[in-house]
Amino acid sequence: MNPERESCLVEVLDRLLNKGAVLNADVIISVAGIPLIGVTLKAMIAGMETMLEYGIMEDWDKSSRELYASQETHLPLFPGEQILYKAFGYLREDEGLIKGWVPGIWNITSQRIILWIKTPGKVLFETPLENLRVLRVPASHEVRRELELIYPEGSARISLSERDEFEEALAGAAEATVEIEV
Repeated sequence: MNPERESCLVEVLDRLLNKGAVLNADVIISVAGIPLIGVTLKAMIAGMETMLEYGIMEDWDKSSRELYASQETHLPLFPGEQILYKAFGYLREDEGLIKGWVPGIWNITSQRIILWIKTPGKVLFETPLENLRVLRVPASHEVRRELELIYPEGSARISLSERDEFEEALAGAAEATVEIEV
C-alpha cells in the first residue's frame, strides 16, 4: 500500500501544534491473573494557543500573564511621555511560514501604544494614538478577545483578556483621537 502523499516533519508538527492530539492509555500489570498495578495515562499535546482555545491551562495562562505584566520594564519613552496602562497580551504575526501570537506587555502611553517584549528587551510594535481606529473582532472563543488596530501605516490584530479595560484606557489616553467601533 502506497501513501497518497508524503508528509514531512514540519507538516506533522504544524498539525500537532494547531489541532493537538489526545492520548489515553490504561495499563494493568497482572501476575498469574491477579491484577497488581493499574496505570491510567491521559495526555494532551498541542500548542499553547490551541490549549487555551479549548479551555485547558487557563489558570496557568492567567497567573503567567499577571506575573509577566507585574515585572518592571525599561521601556524607552519620549520626553514627557507617561505610561497610563499596562496589560499582558498578544500580537498576531502572519509573516512567512510561522503564524502565531507573540506575547508581550501592551503599554498605553500619553502618546502611543507599544508592545514591549521583556526578553530580549525590545519594542515589537508601536503606533501613535493619532488617527488610530480600534475594531472589536468577533470572538471565536471566550478566552481570546481580539481587537484590530487600524493606523495610517497598516493594521494589527491583538488579543487581551482585559479587552474592555484596555479600550477604556485607550479612550482616556487618546481623548477623541481614537475611534473605537464595536
